[in-house]
Amino acid sequence: MIIYVALLIAVTINVSNNGGTFSYVFFYAVLLYLPLSFIYIIYIFLALQIYQETTGKLIQKGTAEDYQLVIKNAGPIPISDITFYYDKEITNFPEDFTVNPFRLLPRERVTVDAKIICRYAGSYDAGVEGYTVQDIFGILRFRKKVKIPVRVHVLPVITNVAEDIIERLMNDEKNGNLFSLKTTENHLGNDVRKYMDGDSLNQVHWKQYAKTGNLYVRLPENQESEMISMVLIPEPMDNSLHSIQLRDRYLEYLVSIAEFFGMKQKPLMIFYYYVGVKSYVIDSPETFHEFYTELLTKVGSKSAVGHEEEILEEVSKKAGNIVVFREKDYDDNQ
Repeated sequence: MIIYVALLIAVTINVSNNGGTFSYVFFYAVLLYLPLSFIYIIYIFLALQIYQETTGKLIQKGTAEDYQLVIKNAGPIPISDITFYYDKEITNFPEDFTVNPFRLLPRERVTVDAKIICRYAGSYDAGVEGYTVQDIFGILRFRKKVKIPVRVHVLPVITNVAEDIIERLMNDEKNGNLFSLKTTENHLGNDVRKYMDGDSLNQVHWKQYAKTGNLYVRLPENQESEMISMVLIPEPMDNSLHSIQLRDRYLEYLVSIAEFFGMKQKPLMIFYYYVGVKSYVIDSPETFHEFYTELLTKVGSKSAVGHEEEILEEVSKKAGNIVVFREKDYDDNQ
């Protein structure tokens, strides 16, 4: 810009002192450069079309997944020097296509096939965040966000963190803590639960099997149960790095605990808010897999803040122990 201003002053002095056709042509070319460049940049904003997507609906955290970026010049004028940018704290492209500028002829369409790695679990916007445009000499430069970002659903990593938590709860129980993994629940004689290996066929609820196609067994009047009800209270997401990191740690704890119960075939009832209070029982590897691959995106998609009393009221109707798992209370050291 400094060079441009100096050049404008120079051609103004030249045309005032010397005149002549060449001096005036040069003067008007320099004078009109910025307005024409500004109009050109507006044209780019209007003509440039950008689409991006990931091949899979669910992405594994830290794993390279297929990603596609489509760029199209919908106008009659060539477009040059388009560069893209993204949040490197959240997204990583192993082969970074954003380091080189793109140029498109009129009506040209360019497809970029790449790999994307998402650093955190949860649902958030990833991929290309926006693009930078400039005039030929780089005097004017503007950034613009893409109209439609790519929304990813990233699955958290399952760790052994739950084993430490369960062990601590068991120790608390032995030390007289009111929290117990085993409580006596009262059930009606015709209440049922899912059939498990070793159950007697005499206990099978055949009418329930005829309705659902799944095996259930009747529960006795009093049964020793290991049911724990976990109430999930996630916070609102603002797509900031802090909220994404917090959700990542929250989901990692959640799926690790759920996986522990599923693999041990011990029942864990999850309560969450998603257009009303919803619940889901994890009591087998199959139910955990369904929770991990299908329900997990719903668990954190709606904030439960403001609905806590509604959820607890619903949970209070169920017997067993209740654990409230608040995202805001998460502590790395706990």
